[in-house]
Amino acid sequence: MKALDALKAAPPEMRAAALAVLDQVSAPLTERQLASAFRAHGIGLLAAKRMARALCKLDIIAVARRSP
Repeated sequence: MKALDALKAAPPEMRAAALAVLDQVSAPLTERQLASAFRAHGIGLLAAKRMARALCKLDIIAVARRSP
């Protein structure tokens, strides 16, 4: 079963909860939020602002840290 089919077949409460989580995870970050996240990981202010500005031009759904 595909993920979308499973979501459609789920009970209404489960479907609502899953959609709420997806909405939270996929909410777009502002340029300031992106720059802050970069700064928290040791990126310099100017580079963080440039990277954030560039990323705001893309439709990215999810970004995750690489596993070591």
